[in-house]
Amino acid sequence: MPRRAQSGVRPAHWLGLIIILAVIGGGGYALMHRATDPMTGVTELNADEFLENATALGDNIYKVEGIVDDRLDKWRSTDGRLFSVQISDGSGSTFVPVWVPPDYQGANIQRGQRYVFKVRVQENGVLEVLELLKV
Repeated sequence: MPRRAQSGVRPAHWLGLIIILAVIGGGGYALMHRATDPMTGVTELNADEFLENATALGDNIYKVEGIVDDRLDKWRSTDGRLFSVQISDGSGSTFVPVWVPPDYQGANIQRGQRYVFKVRVQENGVLEVLELLKV
């Protein structure tokens, strides 16, 4: 009696199928969970330029990413909240004042958390929060 040829799937075929499914699944996950910058087009604040002459940047809008260091507790809450935010760049860490107006309805700000702020430089050099996102 002649032998019949095997018609089963070989292990190499299974391995190839598993690899293809893993690549498709990983690509789909990456596509669905990719991070987009909601503040695209907003210029990043140059800390050295800000510290050198903050009033020269008055009424300009910038993006600041940093960690909330502390809140000025002696500030009247009816006037908003004033925070010290630590931002890091190539030259080291810098602390900048960030003011949240009393009518701001965004996320609650907590010490030690990282945020991305869209700010406007006021005439006195304080950064007024227009938008913020927790990172």
